[in-house]
Amino acid sequence: MRMLFNNEGFVVNLAEEIDIDEYALLIGGTVVQMVSDRPSDRHQALMTGEWEVPKDVIYAENILTENQWRDSQMPTAQQNVTAIEYGEEGIPGTAQEWQKYWLALRKWNEANPDFPDSSKRPVAPS
Repeated sequence: MRMLFNNEGFVVNLAEEIDIDEYALLIGGTVVQMVSDRPSDRHQALMTGEWEVPKDVIYAENILTENQWRDSQMPTAQQNVTAIEYGEEGIPGTAQEWQKYWLALRKWNEANPDFPDSSKRPVAPS
């Protein structure tokens, strides 16, 4: 697969009937032989011939993942508080610890400076 980059380093998409080499000469662009087919729609071409997933795409995916994780954890925290208060045994932690966890989950959003770093997620009582 060959890609055309303009003189600013951006990929130029061409209709199939346009000769890539002729158009590269016309615009002063560079034709690059890619090392492989595009791995996924997430990947963008680099002038080195390699592919990368841009950081903003990874960041957006991490935000989605962390929002889904938080939303899945909040009901569990609430249910554990209620269960402990009603006397259920075998649940790790105390009701107060689960309440603190739930509050930490509420703050696990884009306003948190550590978000969306999954290694810094709130930790459930154990």
